[in-house]
Amino acid sequence: MSTPTLVMWRLGRSSPEEESLDDVAAVALAARERDVGMAPGQPFLLRPDGAADTDVLAFFTSSSFKMLSEQTQSSYAKDLRIFLSFLESQGRSWKGARSSDLLDFEHWRRRDPNNEHRVSGAKFSREFAACKKFFGWQHKRGVIPRDPAGDDIGPPGSTGSHSLRPRDARPVRVKWLTPRAFRQWRDVGLGGRLIDGTVDSSWRGRNDGRNAAFANLLWSSGLRLREAGTLLVRELPSPNTDAQFLRARLGNGVAKGRGRDFWMSAAARSQLEAYFVSTRAEAVSRARRSGVYEDLPGRQVVVGQNRSGLHLVNAKGQSRTISVDQLDWRERSNLFVQEEGGIAPAMLFLGDSGLPMHYESWEAVFATANRRCTQLGVPVTCYPHMLRHSFALRMLVTMLHAFDRRMGLTPDERRDYRMLFGDPWTLVQTLLGHTNPQTTRDIYLEPISGLQVDLFLNAEESTQAEQEFTDFVQRHLAATGLVNDGGGGP
Repeated sequence: MSTPTLVMWRLGRSSPEEESLDDVAAVALAARERDVGMAPGQPFLLRPDGAADTDVLAFFTSSSFKMLSEQTQSSYAKDLRIFLSFLESQGRSWKGARSSDLLDFEHWRRRDPNNEHRVSGAKFSREFAACKKFFGWQHKRGVIPRDPAGDDIGPPGSTGSHSLRPRDARPVRVKWLTPRAFRQWRDVGLGGRLIDGTVDSSWRGRNDGRNAAFANLLWSSGLRLREAGTLLVRELPSPNTDAQFLRARLGNGVAKGRGRDFWMSAAARSQLEAYFVSTRAEAVSRARRSGVYEDLPGRQVVVGQNRSGLHLVNAKGQSRTISVDQLDWRERSNLFVQEEGGIAPAMLFLGDSGLPMHYESWEAVFATANRRCTQLGVPVTCYPHMLRHSFALRMLVTMLHAFDRRMGLTPDERRDYRMLFGDPWTLVQTLLGHTNPQTTRDIYLEPISGLQVDLFLNAEESTQAEQEFTDFVQRHLAATGLVNDGGGGP
C-alpha cells in the first residue's frame, strides 16, 4: 500500500430553517433537502468533485443515522469522510471495499511512519465505529454484497481473523487540574496576569470577565461545553441564597441524552451576574444602537409563557409555542427576550457583536489562553472538557472523605445511608448527568480506579476541602502524569 495523498470527499450541512433564509434559491434548496429527508443543519457527504452519491446520501437521511445524537452525527460524518477519501486516493470505490482496505486504513491511520498525523486507538475506534455503521447499513439494504467492517476481519485468503477494535483504545484520554493549576491557567491565560500573579501591563484583553466567568462555570459545575455554552439567562439559578452550591436545570435539547439538574457554586454564579451587568450589557447596548437585532433572519422573540412553554413570534410575525426542553442550540441562538431597553439575546454568552457565541468557539478562546501560558512559561494546558474531568475528581474525593470521615458514621450507619441515598460514586454520577455509573468509574475518575477506599479513610484530617484534595494529589496521583498541579507562582 502506498502512502496516500487524500482526495477528500466534501463535508456539507443542510440548510437552516427556511424562515432564516432570504434568498429564493436558498429557500428552494432547503425545500428539496426536506423532501429527501434531511433535517436542518444535518451533515452529509458529497464526492470530491461535488457530485452526489445517492446511496451515501441515503445513509445520512436514514432513521439509523438520525437516531444518533447531533454530536455523534457530526463526528461520524467527519470520520466516514476520512475513510471514503482514503479509498478514493487508492483508486477504489466504497462499494467494492474489502476487509483488507480497512486493515490498510488502520495501518495508515495508526502505525504508518510516513503519516505525520497518526491517531490514537480511541480515535481510530470511533472511526471504525462510523465505518461499521455505514457499511452494515448499506449491506442490510442490499447495496453491497458483503460488509467489509465486520467485528473480526482479515485479508482475502487469510486463515485467521484480525479485530480492528484497538486493544489500547480508551473511551477518552483525560487529564485533570488541581485548583492551584486551574487558577494559574485562568489568571494568566484568560485574565492577563503574569506568572507571579501581577498584572501584565501589555495585556489588551476585552472579555476577561466573560471568559473567566465561563471557565469558572465549567470548573464548578462539571457542565459539558455545549451545555454551558448554550445556557439561557433564564436558566441561571437565583443568586439570592446562602447556599454554597445552587441548583438549576438543563433542557433536553442541549443536554446529552436527557435533561437534568445541575449545580454551580455561588461564587461562579456571582461572577456570571457581574458579567451580565457589565460586559454583556455593554455588548447588548452597542448592538441595539447599531440595529444588529432588527432584521435578523430566524429571530424568535419570546412574547409570553405558560405551562405549555414559551410563546414565540418570528420576524414574519408567525407565532408558535415551544417548551424550553425542546430548544436545541440553534434555536437558542435565535431566541430573544424583550427588555426595558429593547430586545436582547436569551442566551447568556455573547460576542463583541452582541450576538450569541457559537458554543464551539470557546475552543478557540481556550487555545489562545494555552498559547499565552506557554509563552509565559506556565506549565498548564487546559481545554473545556478537562474542567469537567477535574470537577468529577474533586467531587469524588470530597464526597468520599466527607462520607467516611466527617460524618462519623459507624459501618452499619454507612450501609443504611448508602441504601437510602447511594454511595459517593452514584452522587458524582448524578452531578455529571451520566446514565450509567460505570461511565463515571471507567472514564472520568481513572486516577483513583485502582486505589482502595482506605486511602481516603486514612487521610489526615483537614478543615479545608481544597487542601485535602491537593494533599491527596501530591501523595497518590501526581505520579500518573494525568493530574496537573501547575508550576511556580501563587
